[in-house]
Amino acid sequence: MANLYNVPLKNAVQKVLQNILTTGETSTITFTTSVTSDLQASSTIPGILVVDRVDVNGNLTPALTEYISFTGVSGSTVTGLTRGLGGTTAQDHSIGAIVEFVPDVVWGDALNDVITEQHNADGTHKTLANISLASVTLNYATGVLVGASLASTTLTNSTSYAPSLVSATMVNRAYIPVEQKFISTATSTFDWAYSNIHSLTLSNATTTLSFANPVSGQAIITRLTQDSTGGRRVVFPSTILWAGGTTPTLASTASKTDLFGFLCTASGYYDGVIVGSNL
Repeated sequence: MANLYNVPLKNAVQKVLQNILTTGETSTITFTTSVTSDLQASSTIPGILVVDRVDVNGNLTPALTEYISFTGVSGSTVTGLTRGLGGTTAQDHSIGAIVEFVPDVVWGDALNDVITEQHNADGTHKTLANISLASVTLNYATGVLVGASLASTTLTNSTSYAPSLVSATMVNRAYIPVEQKFISTATSTFDWAYSNIHSLTLSNATTTLSFANPVSGQAIITRLTQDSTGGRRVVFPSTILWAGGTTPTLASTASKTDLFGFLCTASGYYDGVIVGSNL
């Protein structure tokens, strides 16, 4: 994974080594003046410096040049060193060596790597495909993933149901899930883990409905549509508690639709309501 480097707090920061920097030193570099108002670094976003790029007269010294990252800044020191970056070699550096803190190829390459990890050259996000996200919370209050497309992505969370978002699209703090559509058989099953929206075209004289993989607290919408013949009947699961206490009767007219909502209240038990009839 690519990592960014911190930039200095000021332009054209240049310092001088207070002590000899030996090849094996990975703890501290000390300068002749304070760096606390000039530099910033942390363990997650280190700073970077180059020592002996030029000598005291401004002459290039490529044989002595070394890039070094650091994770801490204190007084006149930087700490937490990683030596020999950017194709350079860890080596000794003398007292008085010039140390520079300016954007360079090492810094620029790191920035480019981080950006291109998840973005295309034009700045758009790369497509996320076949990504498994475990124990992830989508924060609808702040609009996370607004306008992003999730292809073949499964969200699994032990504290909620585990929907499969197949070609689902996040739209303004909500998502449009795939709809489970099929033509009825003698027994037709709505898979609650596949989708929260189910459409069934009734083509049998009587179709027995069943539910698979519901999770307590999950709700679904179902559309039951008569075929071109009409007069089809359904047998709902017996553990549905219907509003008013009466199992509804479907519209019998050909091609008409009844819309129902179901809430799983406990394992195998449901509340059922008529959302719309004879549509």
